[in-house]
Amino acid sequence: MRQDVIVVGGGFAGVTAAREIALRGRSVLLLEARDRLGGRTWSADWDGIPIEYGGAWVHWHQAHTWSEITRAGLRVELSPDADRAHWWVGEERREGTVAERDAIAARGWNRFVEGVDEALPNPHDPLLALDELARFDRLTIAERIDQLDLDTEERAVLVAELESLASGPLDEVGAVAVLRTHALSGYSLALAQFTGGRVTLADGTRALLEAIASAAPVETRLETPVAAVRARGDGVEVETRSGELFEAAAAVVALPLNVLGTIEFEPALSEGKQAAIADGQGSRGAKIFLRARGADVRENAIRPGHPFGYLDTELLLGDGTQLQIGFGADATRCDAGDAAGVQRALDEILPGYELVAATAHDWVADEYARGTWATHRPGWFTRHHAEMRRPEGRILLAGSDLANGWAGFIDGAIESGLETGARAAALV
Repeated sequence: MRQDVIVVGGGFAGVTAAREIALRGRSVLLLEARDRLGGRTWSADWDGIPIEYGGAWVHWHQAHTWSEITRAGLRVELSPDADRAHWWVGEERREGTVAERDAIAARGWNRFVEGVDEALPNPHDPLLALDELARFDRLTIAERIDQLDLDTEERAVLVAELESLASGPLDEVGAVAVLRTHALSGYSLALAQFTGGRVTLADGTRALLEAIASAAPVETRLETPVAAVRARGDGVEVETRSGELFEAAAAVVALPLNVLGTIEFEPALSEGKQAAIADGQGSRGAKIFLRARGADVRENAIRPGHPFGYLDTELLLGDGTQLQIGFGADATRCDAGDAAGVQRALDEILPGYELVAATAHDWVADEYARGTWATHRPGWFTRHHAEMRRPEGRILLAGSDLANGWAGFIDGAIESGLETGARAAALV
């Protein structure tokens, strides 16, 4: 049976787009390659501890997400600041309060983002002042840091902070990734830190996803990876890897940028889109959870160049252990299955803790993600952003990676789903 719209990809963008299409009275088929919805969010249970293997944090500054949280009647939780902060300068570990370390971070961060007011006067319209943004868009994060007059401590703290934000090598990720985070967070480092790591959904991201998915009638097929999307006369044809064919009047392809190259498009996407897909986005980092035994205090430690150079206490578990969460810039250096290696790395960033267990999902090796959250390479906004958002006839691309606002966050995915769902419904 021919559908009105087929949505390829069941992350937050695809699920939101499918809901919006169905709420407008169109029939929708949602095809998802995994055995679950959620994409790069994944609520799970780890030995009795609820964790988020992928995206987790939300905030009231993220208007699309907060509206959905309110609509669903969900509750959020705020994690407290760490009791102790640690930072490494070369081989020396320094310790103080979070406020003391943040003051060091702010000196470097504020120099990094100098000029952001003119470059991103409206962060939800990133191309508004493109001539101003272009001078940053040509730079990697590493190149922008090299332009700054930082002392050794300021540089070490800033690099560690930005490796966590970039989730990738600083000589590959564009400097605008930092400027966007700053601008979207009210032009404030303190709020950028808060939006990126302090507020979570009490019942996990799954609760929000299910609320969106259940709000309208959508036919959903899991474990159905798509191989091709083809324009056919006044409609589209979608072929799965198993050879099944589905027809619709229009299609929304809501897949990560780094996955789009695995789909055959007919006719081929524009040369501009092909160039953007070939460039991909720069994230290839790691998110790892540690259960560690040691002092019963909340810790936060950062160290540049470390396999998980941002490490924070997530929960005190009441039995002398704590749940710690770490972020690194290179997933190949962070193997949760190598207990001895994780213990060595833990000793190198927060000595005094004994590893009990570790877990992670390798999003870079995951064929349906091929990276973590979106941190675009230099040149994305001057060369690719507008073109990737332009429809290809009855085929529309969607996803957090293409959002105007909070790209790389749940909010960006919802934004893209809202926008693309409305556009797709209008084609029918």
